[in-house]
Amino acid sequence: MPRNEPDERLAKYPSTDKFKVIDTIGVPHPYCITPKHVRLGEDAIIAAEKQGAECDSCRKRGRKTLSYKQHETALLVEVADDRELEDIPELHPYLLSIKDMCVKDGFAGFAFKQRKP
Repeated sequence: MPRNEPDERLAKYPSTDKFKVIDTIGVPHPYCITPKHVRLGEDAIIAAEKQGAECDSCRKRGRKTLSYKQHETALLVEVADDRELEDIPELHPYLLSIKDMCVKDGFAGFAFKQRKP
């Protein structure tokens, strides 16, 4: 899915006063077919890979180049608490409460963006 289209799956994730699913993020990094960050749909990317295109981010890291399908997407959770994540006791129960939805929707897990409350 091109990143300029909102992911409709996110609206159903519950929010609290401290936690909110705000976006998705590519893991291990966003797929990037060129250093110019051209946004293409899945079909165009797969067709380009068949012609030899590859993820520029993988190539620059000097490791095995992952295909588009091998790149995954995680949920980006905004955390309104500036403590270390492991010091926020409410975080684990919140993540457990949305884990089944996350798995069902095909997300690889969670990433976090902290902001001051």
